[in-house]
Amino acid sequence: MIEGRSSNSRLNAIVSAGVFLYFSLMFALPSGYSYGAILLLLGSFYFLAKGHGLTLSGEDKTIIYAFIGLFAWSAFIVLLHQNNPKTLDQTSRFLLAIPVLILLLHRPPRLRLVWAAVVVGIVLSTGIAVWQLHWLNQPRAAGFLNIIHFGNIGLVFGVFCMAGMLWARTQGQHARAWRIAFLIGMCSSVYAIVASGSRGSWLAVPPVLLLFVAAFLHKKNIKYAAGGAVFVVTATAALFSIPETGIEQRYDLAVTEVEKYQQHKYVGQGEAVSSVGARLEVWRTALMNIPQKPWLGWAEDDYHAELQRLVQAKEIDPYMLNMANAHNNYLEVLLLQGVVGLIALLAVFVLPLWFFCKRLRSSDITVKALALCGSSLVASYMMFAISQVILGRNNGVIFYVLTLAIVWACMRQEEKRGLHGPT
Repeated sequence: MIEGRSSNSRLNAIVSAGVFLYFSLMFALPSGYSYGAILLLLGSFYFLAKGHGLTLSGEDKTIIYAFIGLFAWSAFIVLLHQNNPKTLDQTSRFLLAIPVLILLLHRPPRLRLVWAAVVVGIVLSTGIAVWQLHWLNQPRAAGFLNIIHFGNIGLVFGVFCMAGMLWARTQGQHARAWRIAFLIGMCSSVYAIVASGSRGSWLAVPPVLLLFVAAFLHKKNIKYAAGGAVFVVTATAALFSIPETGIEQRYDLAVTEVEKYQQHKYVGQGEAVSSVGARLEVWRTALMNIPQKPWLGWAEDDYHAELQRLVQAKEIDPYMLNMANAHNNYLEVLLLQGVVGLIALLAVFVLPLWFFCKRLRSSDITVKALALCGSSLVASYMMFAISQVILGRNNGVIFYVLTLAIVWACMRQEEKRGLHGPT
């Protein structure tokens, strides 16, 4: 009995430390996310080795099966096409997330610790951004991630702080302190996005706003919702109009690059070196080749040979030979893994999104807040995937699978509390 309590205490300490380090160090250190992630993974192995009884719901199992399916298909494609196995380095994170998810479902972290770690993490991103922009004189902040992921993950942290405002209502005399903390976190998030100059991050804003509308809008609060919408639009317009933010400049640059692409067609004229133009050309190239091998996709060597042929035939810009990927997660998977690979990718997005969205109208405030976090995470990643291969980098895929596991486990725990009372 004493040994059992000691084992539980160790696991609880591992989970608490792992989750706090994961969120709080996300921006602060090189590979900051890895410290907490490794601790949680080791804790999950310890948990499974102890042979604790496992209780999983149908939804839990569905998420796990989706993770297994994505990895299994990517492994099959590597063997079939004899591709470079480095792609398995990213998809294996889905497999490694499964024991962590199981651990968290049985030993979920304390919610106060999760929210505190989120606020600490995004506030530290501000310090990193200020250091890089004003001390190192870098044109855009990248933290220790990269420019795009710095902005993307910073946005997700900000959305979590927005959802945390709802949870703060349950904290009694401490509610005001939590609201102030979350407000600081939201301001830090906006700064992270602006400092990164990442245009793709803003793509996630409309679907996230729709999720908040779906969670809160009803006849009694429609006036408040309208007021909130006006505030968001006004704030966005203000950020756009302030020259120091660089948002208008980045927008104008994108428009210019699109116009240049349309004028030159990027065939042998070297114009594809622009950010937007390169994406448009690589998407066009992918769409040209996907219909040739739609079911199992192209072998990497065969596709590179085809690109060389198309360049020689002057059908695509020579710059395409230097592109590392399709800059679109959906096209990348469809191109190299076929329709089944795309279905597997959509499964790890759509299924969790649906499960979270089912709780958006929950009468339990905490469940609603966590459902907003989870659904916003997935919806944001689905939008990020349009302009980059967001799951093709270690930090991008780890943030998705591990954050999903943490939020899902916390939400399931709160549902159990609602059914059975305090535990």
